[in-house]
Amino acid sequence: MPTRLTLSYYPWITQTISGAALAKAVGVFSDLLQAQLRQQMGNAVQLDLLNVMEIPDQLQNLKEKPTGDVICKIGLLNPLGYALVHAEEPKVEAVAVIRRKMPNGDVGPTYKAQLYTNRKTAIKKDKIADIRGRTLAFGSPDSTSNFLVPAHMLWKANIHPLNGLKRVDFAGGHDTAAIAVYEGRSDVGAGHDGVIINLADKPGYGDADQVLTNVAWSEPIPSDPVAIHAGDTAVREQIVKALTTIANPKAPTSAGNQAVMAFWGTSEGFETIDPNAYATLHEPMKVLGLRPADMKKF
Repeated sequence: MPTRLTLSYYPWITQTISGAALAKAVGVFSDLLQAQLRQQMGNAVQLDLLNVMEIPDQLQNLKEKPTGDVICKIGLLNPLGYALVHAEEPKVEAVAVIRRKMPNGDVGPTYKAQLYTNRKTAIKKDKIADIRGRTLAFGSPDSTSNFLVPAHMLWKANIHPLNGLKRVDFAGGHDTAAIAVYEGRSDVGAGHDGVIINLADKPGYGDADQVLTNVAWSEPIPSDPVAIHAGDTAVREQIVKALTTIANPKAPTSAGNQAVMAFWGTSEGFETIDPNAYATLHEPMKVLGLRPADMKKF
């Protein structure tokens, strides 16, 4: 009888590919992880890649205890999703975090959110107060850097993230929010630290880094985690070892790191992380009066 594990992911884990292309990219990573786990635990290991799930469904799946011959559930999560599910079910634990290169060149297990604008608006650098009364494009309401953290940045600057603005749109994602600002349909956008660079890589937006400019950065945010629900600590250690082996920070050109690059956009590898590192994301929710159910996609 095989030793079964499952792997789940969500549809907007990347803004660059979707559908069949995304499933293929995550499938390559899944195959490499299975091969490494078989080296460590024996050829009976079977890692089943589940069909793509919206975040609420993925979190519910992870919360449910593994049953039958499934000994562990593994999820590729976004930071906020993990913070929510770990608070509800502490047995769902982050075991690794993907490392990223920051705009300043530093590499580590964090990234930043930002508020940015079209240069035509004349909103000044580090002047969040200039955003009051403007139009703003968030991305997804259950995103960490595409909504929650930038909304909190506005709040801390005494701007209500809804009533303090002329109009608020939820554009759907990092790229669609950036396009709205680029095209002048919104004055300000919210996104991760690489959103302007990523837009400049899209056909037709090659001058995005000249048209768009940063207004303000957030504090560092723990990057995207790999979380598991397993009853056996020995299994946990095997998964940590496998992840840090196939995507070792010292081997950016390895097959594992290149597989991760295809959907998480980084080849900097995995490192271990404290399961409670994401608890800081509950504070912005509390300040903004957001309940866990409010952060799940409608």
